[in-house]
Amino acid sequence: MLSALLVSALPARADRVDELIGQLKSPRVEVRSDAADALVKAKSVRAVPALITAMGDSVESVRARSVRALASTATKQELPVLLTALRGKDAHRRAGAALLLGLLNDRRASGPLVAATSDRAAEVRTAAIESLGELGDPRAAESLRLRLSDPETRVRLKAVTALGILRDAHSSSALVPLLHDRSAAIQSGTAVALARIGDRSVAPALIRIVEGVPSTEPFGVRFYSAYALGALNDRRGVPVLMKGLADRDPTLRVAAAGALGSLHEKSAVPPLTKLLVDRYYLVRFTAAQALGGIGDRRAVPSLIKALKDSNEDIREQSAKALGRIGDRAAVPALLALFADSDEAIPKAAVLALGRIGDPQALPAVRKLLLHKDPTVRAAASDVIKMLEKK
Repeated sequence: MLSALLVSALPARADRVDELIGQLKSPRVEVRSDAADALVKAKSVRAVPALITAMGDSVESVRARSVRALASTATKQELPVLLTALRGKDAHRRAGAALLLGLLNDRRASGPLVAATSDRAAEVRTAAIESLGELGDPRAAESLRLRLSDPETRVRLKAVTALGILRDAHSSSALVPLLHDRSAAIQSGTAVALARIGDRSVAPALIRIVEGVPSTEPFGVRFYSAYALGALNDRRGVPVLMKGLADRDPTLRVAAAGALGSLHEKSAVPPLTKLLVDRYYLVRFTAAQALGGIGDRRAVPSLIKALKDSNEDIREQSAKALGRIGDRAAVPALLALFADSDEAIPKAAVLALGRIGDPQALPAVRKLLLHKDPTVRAAASDVIKMLEKK
């Protein structure tokens, strides 16, 4: 009986797909758009040819939904069809095909996509470059470097991002000039790409950016350059990062604190402890995080004070930092956090006590087995097992 019902349902589903395929040709935009949207959920191979045609629709929403539908449906079997679309006359369809070829994750598409990076339409170049980054084929690096001088900002940005994904060390010198690109997004994206590539030879260029004139834009190229110096683990950046802790731009203070934490720079402990009372929440948060990473006991008194911060994220991060440092002087202050109204705080405190490893905390930790929050109870149970072995 059940099998009969299933069989009878199949034609209705096929009929519905056919109906949606027909609606992709409707003169009404909303009908075409809704049909493409419905085909996202249908995931029917029958709709692939019609959806490839719809990628060339005159309306952007229909094109975008058609690409989404194909992304949920197309398999590597559609590779020849998409490669044909990539060489077609319609620019929108070429761009959609380029995006989908990246999602298929088949490096047989690398050559055609490299050719598409020189397409006359910027949207096609952009899509092809994005997909080459998705594919992660190092052979594409040379073609991507050529697009760093593309007249279109969006194309240059995609090329920068893709080279960062490829982690192509040969691209570092080509990327450095884009730290001064007329586009702020490209400047920042370049610093991130250089951090991902990990070539320390670019450290002097990044240092000069951090030393430069403060930008009016928050989280700009100075922020990302400071972040990159930490990611490169290059100690040549320490002096400029130390200065950055006192910069008037709070986002640079954030980046400098994070970078110095990554570098485990002990000389940064005194200025980082001062940042625990900075007026900006994110500065205080990153300072606490950095002090935990450095692990220097000189930070303990200031971190204990930070456990009373009005912001729950700062209290939580300070507790975690004290756990990482491992000084038993923090135990009484951490025990006091068990009464915090925010469930994340007692959990962070008990886990920190587990890392510190003081058995005298056991009686108080056992009481957390009755806490209303299950994650706190679970953390307490784990810590009790740890402390009982001490």
